[in-house]
Amino acid sequence: MAKLIFSHAEILDNGGSAITPTAEEIYGLVADSVEITLEPDTVSIEDNRELYESYTGRIVIRTIHTGFGATGAGSAILDSAYVSSNGALPTEGKLKLHGKGSTSHDILTDKVFIQGHQAFDNGRLETVLIAQSADVAGTTAISVDP
Repeated sequence: MAKLIFSHAEILDNGGSAITPTAEEIYGLVADSVEITLEPDTVSIEDNRELYESYTGRIVIRTIHTGFGATGAGSAILDSAYVSSNGALPTEGKLKLHGKGSTSHDILTDKVFIQGHQAFDNGRLETVLIAQSADVAGTTAISVDP
């Protein structure tokens, strides 16, 4: 079984391609704060039975960097057209977590509106990104690349 260890995250366009001319790669992930969930959305049917109607996939990441790139010295993450930090509608994109080495998987969301903010919960400045998607198929909301 592979472990989920990520080298970095990347914001992709809504087709799943790298953003040009400069890729929006996010390094400095806080390892113990990466949250990946896939929850079924249920609907009640007769005789107290439930049916999984759809799935909601959610990824939450924290980084110690405020900018893109390996050192965090690139343009500000929260200034990206693909990230909303002020309630404005961002450009629709995808969030990909790149597995580290050959023993970890890549994780990719479906098309989402990525939300972001700065947090100080861990006694330091961190950038938090949240991507949530829903689909009838759980493998579409969040896909795993072996």
